[in-house]
Amino acid sequence: MNDQLLIALIHGHGVDATIWAGIDAGLSADAPVVVPDFSRVATHTSIDEYAELLHKHLIAETGETGQVVVIGHSMGGYIALAFAEKYPNMTAGLVLFHSTAYADDDARKAQRKETIENLGTNGAAPFIEKTLPKMVAPGFPADKLQPYIDLYKNLPADALAAGMTAIMNRPDRTHVLREAQFPVLLVLGEEDQVVPFDKTIELSDLSHQISVAPIERAGHLSMVEQPEPALGVLRVFVGQVVGQSVS
Repeated sequence: MNDQLLIALIHGHGVDATIWAGIDAGLSADAPVVVPDFSRVATHTSIDEYAELLHKHLIAETGETGQVVVIGHSMGGYIALAFAEKYPNMTAGLVLFHSTAYADDDARKAQRKETIENLGTNGAAPFIEKTLPKMVAPGFPADKLQPYIDLYKNLPADALAAGMTAIMNRPDRTHVLREAQFPVLLVLGEEDQVVPFDKTIELSDLSHQISVAPIERAGHLSMVEQPEPALGVLRVFVGQVVGQSVS
């Protein structure tokens, strides 16, 4: 795969790479797709460490001169931002998919700390059973969500705690968007209960490089809730990036 454009789909916290099922196949018509899985990594407690892990994975796929459209969901967006900050020449495009460039405020950090403690005490299942219903729009059918809960409640609690620690301590990276020399897309769920739509859309004012794709009737998991619109906005963005790389 050396010297060609690659698409990387980076999953968020509380799920694994299978969350992209269907999206990866749909995007593969435009460019080769890789879907690394960091859900069982318990040794990394900073977003920068995850970004380095991503870099090693992508170098193995693209070589030193390859370029990547990095699509990061939630925590995956934080990883994508850190990657783009350190490796801008590898970054052909950046998608924050239900994610943000802001750091946590003190109240949010306190919630994260409590979650980490609960993971250590109670394990993964109660966390997943409580969290995933908040990751979809209020009207999303419970029976469609249940298979994801059943799958992800088996994730290792220590890996979930490590990831939450990294999320809690991440810095503000709005400057990455402000200084971006590559196109950026914000995919926003209009009913997102995790990353608020009204706050996140403000990021689009940081640079003319940033475009916005709202997804109706979607919360924090539009790839599951509204897969066709989610795939559609990603394919349009990737097509624009490919067109720029060719011209």
